[in-house]
Amino acid sequence: MRRRPVIIAVAVAAVVLVAIIALAIWFLSPGASIFVQPGPLPGRPGAAITVIGSHFPANQEIYVGLAAPGVPPTAGTTFVTAVSDGQGRFNVTFPYPAESNWTQLPEVAVYAGTPQGDTVATARLALSSIAWLLAPTVVATTLPPATTVPAATATTVIVSSATPGPIPTIILQPTSGTPGSTIIVMGRGWRANESLILSLLGFGAQINMGAVNADAQGSFATTIMLPTNWGVPTATVLARSLDGSLQTTAIFQVLLPTNTRAPTRVPPTLTPIVIINWRGEYYNNPSLLGNPTVVRDDKNIDFKWGASSPAPGIPNELFSVRWTRTIYFAPGDYRFLANVDDGVRIWLDGNLIMDEWHSATGKQYAADVYDLGEGQHTIKVEYYQDTGPASAHVWWQQIQPATATSTPTLTPTPTLTPTPTLTPTPTMTPTPTKTSAPTATITATATVTNTTTP
Repeated sequence: MRRRPVIIAVAVAAVVLVAIIALAIWFLSPGASIFVQPGPLPGRPGAAITVIGSHFPANQEIYVGLAAPGVPPTAGTTFVTAVSDGQGRFNVTFPYPAESNWTQLPEVAVYAGTPQGDTVATARLALSSIAWLLAPTVVATTLPPATTVPAATATTVIVSSATPGPIPTIILQPTSGTPGSTIIVMGRGWRANESLILSLLGFGAQINMGAVNADAQGSFATTIMLPTNWGVPTATVLARSLDGSLQTTAIFQVLLPTNTRAPTRVPPTLTPIVIINWRGEYYNNPSLLGNPTVVRDDKNIDFKWGASSPAPGIPNELFSVRWTRTIYFAPGDYRFLANVDDGVRIWLDGNLIMDEWHSATGKQYAADVYDLGEGQHTIKVEYYQDTGPASAHVWWQQIQPATATSTPTLTPTPTLTPTPTLTPTPTMTPTPTKTSAPTATITATATVTNTTTP
């Protein structure tokens, strides 16, 4: 009768030791790796799974999902996307799926990788090695067979959810309701005056619902609202401490109208879509979850929807859009601009250059890219609308280098040397030489004339 508590204690201690060793190896690993932190009873539909990544490419989109035993990650199912920080780290939580093909498995592979598939890390998550320790036994003298715990590696992590001290809990009132319902969340067993984050898990992603502070007795009470476009039959409410050391979940049953379908159940359109400009993918939720409801060719990203719906089947609030396009750029420096209401993210060739994923009212943002090479470049824009008027305008312009203004060289003004005035030399008037008038020589010739006087 006393052997069972001893065996259970030894098994729990072994699991905890393996987790500590695995976490240390994971932290020191030079390559991309992930650490998986399951919630209570891993494998239960809706149970939270937290994936912490390290050594991934900085500021990159990361796909996180599950794969059955023997299935490569490239053929697995992506449940959530994350964005790594400047050091290549990320932290994301999603609920374990409720479909029977997942709940019947003894273990799964958790994977995280870049969209291009050049960086992928996996971790094995055993779904029964912890659950049997917590389950009651009908016959006290009968113990389940021992579970073999594999040797820890950088990508194989099993973590026990056992936590010494008080176990934090949350209670929901009511426990079921339609989309748009107000849910009262009451907590107890938390650390005194601790700050907590509340999230909704569904659609394969995590939606932040705000923060709350526990009182001196470790209790709190607050309300959250289930989004009106919620389309899956359950919603998991997650409460966790800021440092992630304490967390717990509770399930809210969603009463869906008979004609409501989850976003992932929307069949693909049978009409071929010709894309020559921007490929616009429109989602009827604010987190780009599931398959797009509408895919179309958008000439420009310049929309002022206001209070109107952007496309058939899309609500006028709480929706999101992803645009992608490959376009030629001349070499040079460029400024990318966005004027949106509410959030926007922009990638250039897979690199995140603008991250303003938050609610805002008509804000304009800018991001400069220098020395962009000539050729084709791929741009991806993600946008989400919270509430109120909706608008999205994204464009870019080339930054012209500043023109240098030359300083003129001053040429000294030459000093003029006055030209001397020439004094003309007077012209001498010659003194006339007097010439004596010639003396007339008179030669007298005597003529003798005989004159007869009458």
